[in-house]
Amino acid sequence: MPTLSAYGTTRLAYHLVGEGEPLICLPGGPMRASTYLGELGGLGAARQLVLLDLRGTGDSAEPGDPATYRCDRLVDDVEALREHLGLHRIDLLAHSAGVNLARILFRPGHLDAAYVQGLVTHALGGQ
Repeated sequence: MPTLSAYGTTRLAYHLVGEGEPLICLPGGPMRASTYLGELGGLGAARQLVLLDLRGTGDSAEPGDPATYRCDRLVDDVEALREHLGLHRIDLLAHSAGVNLARILFRPGHLDAAYVQGLVTHALGGQ
């Protein structure tokens, strides 16, 4: 399992599934490990899924300062992953609570480093 150091030196883990052009995937939850995303219904056959465990979840370390669980710091973690992977622009898939981070990444100031290709939220329905 690959790791990187992010804001405040917190060790972040990510999991690689499949091969091809990278697609960074942000889990929902909130604060849920990324492994539940699996191969995203076979998407791993066409893309390399980069499943990020956000700080304090899954195989990522808990930060020393609980204040770093703020959304802006989690967005910094996604930026650190982008840099770590050597990507100028990214395709991003976000699920449920991860969409909040994607929306922040999409704001002016982040557009030159990140491109949000698609957002996926949990299905609504039922009785």
